[in-house]
Amino acid sequence: MTDRFISDFKEGEAVHQFFLVRRAESRTDKSGKPFLALVLGDKTGEIPARVWSDVLAKCPGPFATGDYVGVKAQVSSYQGETQLTVQYISTVEALRQMGREPKGFDPALLHRATPYDREQLWRELLELAAANLKPPLKDLVLALLEKNQEAFLVCPAARVYHHPYLGGLLEHTWFVARLALKCLSVYEDLNADLALAGAILHDLGKVKELANPQAPDITVAGALLGHIVLGWEMVREEGGNQNFPDPALLLELEHIILSHHGSQEFGSPVPPKTREAMLVYFLDDLDAKLKMMDMHLESDNTPGDFTSYHRVLQRGLYKGGERLEEVAAPIPESKKNT
Repeated sequence: MTDRFISDFKEGEAVHQFFLVRRAESRTDKSGKPFLALVLGDKTGEIPARVWSDVLAKCPGPFATGDYVGVKAQVSSYQGETQLTVQYISTVEALRQMGREPKGFDPALLHRATPYDREQLWRELLELAAANLKPPLKDLVLALLEKNQEAFLVCPAARVYHHPYLGGLLEHTWFVARLALKCLSVYEDLNADLALAGAILHDLGKVKELANPQAPDITVAGALLGHIVLGWEMVREEGGNQNFPDPALLLELEHIILSHHGSQEFGSPVPPKTREAMLVYFLDDLDAKLKMMDMHLESDNTPGDFTSYHRVLQRGLYKGGERLEEVAAPIPESKKNT
């Protein structure tokens, strides 16, 4: 099989290679026939794929999130979005059971991960906390980080929209924490310890919300409670373990965790009601939105100066291209000052 990447796919071409199943859903078409709606991935991104009923009859699977699959497909476009129309699909495990060794199969090519060195990011995050926080928040933050180190190093920050890859949570937390430090040098009247602790811990609950980091899925606790409540529970429990000496300060930290999505509409039980909580909310949103833009710009192959429409950002993105002053026609001398 070929070793091409999703980021290089062009409409109309055929592909024959391995993917990681990132999502799998059984559906029926308008005539009631079953088909599979898949999201397939490699280390450069992901792409929707459809296994229609005629192919599904020959390749029944089953297929599940986290499976490695060999696929023959055609790259097509639907409503401006590139996708695969599958002609053949089998799991790597099924191929091996049939005695067909999957030549060219390399899982490392199929796992998306932060482009940063995760061990270095982890050291820098610990050093940032140790150098810029004071007890009792310093002790609380370092204890929570160290207890969850193994999960933090691999956990994505989300299933789909931002940092949805190995180490994504660590990368996102590292950026938000550094943004907080920069802002605190400007807004010097804020409680710096509180804001920085909130920036570091705001998404902690995702280590319990998300499972199977190579193809992120939601845990039962994540589906029933969500990472905001799970993170709040983790912070409150550790505060109790340490006999946290300032209950009012701990309450304000808990408020940052609970309010960091900004409103009930987006999952927070309460909106930010302190300046520190407001800061963390905006910095979290800023880093997430900039990552969404980066990912969409990298994956989109729409011709022209703008990308296809991004459903979450609710816009197409400008790709850059020529500078406006270079493409604008000069004003003739005879027209100036008239």
